[in-house]
Amino acid sequence: MATTAPTPKPTASPRPQSQLPPTQTRIIAGARHLTTAIGHWAGGHTISAEELTRRIVKARTDAHGRTLAEHARLAQQAHNRATKLRRRAEQNGGLVPADQTALAAAEHTGARHDAALAALADFDVTALDPGQVLHRRHLIAAARYGLLSLPAFGMLAAAWLWDGSVVLVVAVAAAAAALIRGDHPIHLTVRPVPADLIAATPLVPAAEPAAPAPEPAVETPSGEWREQLLRYVEYAVSHARQNATNGVHARDLLGRLQAEGRFLDYTTETFPAVLRSAGVPLKVVKIKGDGQLGVHYDHLTKALGRLPRLARAKDYTERPEQEQASGE
Repeated sequence: MATTAPTPKPTASPRPQSQLPPTQTRIIAGARHLTTAIGHWAGGHTISAEELTRRIVKARTDAHGRTLAEHARLAQQAHNRATKLRRRAEQNGGLVPADQTALAAAEHTGARHDAALAALADFDVTALDPGQVLHRRHLIAAARYGLLSLPAFGMLAAAWLWDGSVVLVVAVAAAAAALIRGDHPIHLTVRPVPADLIAATPLVPAAEPAAPAPEPAVETPSGEWREQLLRYVEYAVSHARQNATNGVHARDLLGRLQAEGRFLDYTTETFPAVLRSAGVPLKVVKIKGDGQLGVHYDHLTKALGRLPRLARAKDYTERPEQEQASGE
């Protein structure tokens, strides 16, 4: 009795070398977002230019006030000394040479401080060089980066003095934080100017609130571009199906298109609207544990009314009519 050989089980195609595992991709994206947020804080960009300007003006105003008070005190002291010596001269019919020298010195000192007060009265403390604001931001950045270096030096010291596994623990904790963050950007903000600082610097004009940025208009591809985009998605989903994957994330589609120099003006937030306008159905697709908005094979099949096609080396169905006629 003849026996038939068992049918070999189909094996999944290996993942392309350029495609990273979902966990590694998520860790890289999370590390990028965390690094951007830390750099935003450490660079002093959480403090607005208006706050820096007001702090510089307040420091100069306080220093100017202290200088005025000191000159006024010294001038009053010199004038009192001169007045006392003149009164003594009236009472005694003159002054001894030492008192005459002291009177001349007191009058000179009083005149000098009076001139300083007159000069400082015309000094504008709000006139700032734009470089001073940038210099203040650099000082804040230097202090914050120095503060960030302390944990790194502490970790190295702990690894050197106690156990080298401290570095491994820190690395695992950093990877876990990046994995938790994933591809969710951190909103970079600028803190508001304190009310007491605004009250202390009334001469500095308040910055006008920035108008909200208009949402970028999504250009809807039509005609040939629309057909090409739908065909590109169809080929990508079919290729993913061959690799035992039920769909493709919209983020990955945009990355591949932008690598070819297409759709460079779009982001992961605006590109889904372009896909929908081209007739591509979207839903949350879970690919190897990573759930993101994308195109599922079954939903694309339903939208097309047929099975998605695979890309071929040359599509002979789209030859010009003259070429087809000559071929026949």
